[in-house]
Amino acid sequence: MKIKFLIFCSLLIFCISLYSQEFKVQVSVSTTIQGTDRKIYENMQKAINEFVNNRKWTNYTYKTEEKIEGSISINIKEHSSQEDFKADFMNIQLRRPVYNTSYTTTMLNTQELDYFFKYQEGASLEFEQNTYYDNLTSTIAFYLYYFLALDADSFSPNGGMQFFQTCQNIVTAAQKSAQKGWKSYENQKNKYWMSENYNNGAYRQMHDVWYNYHMMGLDRMSGDNQPEARNSILSAIESLQRVNREKTQLICVQQFVDAKADEIVQIFKGAPENEKEKVIAIMCEINPANTSKYEQIRTQQNQNNNINQNNISPLGGNNSKY
Repeated sequence: MKIKFLIFCSLLIFCISLYSQEFKVQVSVSTTIQGTDRKIYENMQKAINEFVNNRKWTNYTYKTEEKIEGSISINIKEHSSQEDFKADFMNIQLRRPVYNTSYTTTMLNTQELDYFFKYQEGASLEFEQNTYYDNLTSTIAFYLYYFLALDADSFSPNGGMQFFQTCQNIVTAAQKSAQKGWKSYENQKNKYWMSENYNNGAYRQMHDVWYNYHMMGLDRMSGDNQPEARNSILSAIESLQRVNREKTQLICVQQFVDAKADEIVQIFKGAPENEKEKVIAIMCEINPANTSKYEQIRTQQNQNNNINQNNISPLGGNNSKY
């Protein structure tokens, strides 16, 4: 009887774990330092992986297929003392499945450069959103809530606001940090401004961008009404233009463009001429450095490569993750 009870408890815990943690994020720690003990980097990778994927970050229940996918890669170039590390970069990526397809769309692709942090081998990684412990846990937690926010915005209008507020709380707590990336005066492209942009009412249309582009656009591209779906994506791009006109060089706009530029080109190659010209004009205004890329939209795709052809398109098929 006792054995059956223990088995039941084990199964219950297993089932709860399947419907709890929010993330399925690949964590990678590497180094260019020669002649160093690799064990510490293996342990660091394991500790960060457990911190990210085994911790409960929200009060919501996520099924296995609903977990948010992404990657965090840290490449360490200096280990100056037992606990002090410097990475030449931390790569952060977020991906989202597109409804009724096997295709995943990039939501975020960014970097933290010359990143200093402390790590004590064997010590647990601690985090509270209103308390600053160290640069490593606060940075990773910031991006995880940023992941949650962008993902939620892509599924419902203003769905990510509570998570963007959590990002703001993390930034506020980190103001006492000696490390860069948290202060308003450092530059316009750091975590402070990432949080500020989405919590600033002047740029509230940015939330519409994520929803119209994904839920109303990409998620319907494999259906029967692709022109309407593409029109929703165009509406998102027009909202992006309005945000950009409020203030140029916003980090929220730049990150969206960095993630979506190539995808936008592929989507609108098969669009009517008036839509093509409108998208080209908007994207060249927002991102003039890549004018030649957007002008490729005028190139008519071969029918066999058209993003709107369900049987072969990355946005077609029936391999739903939902």
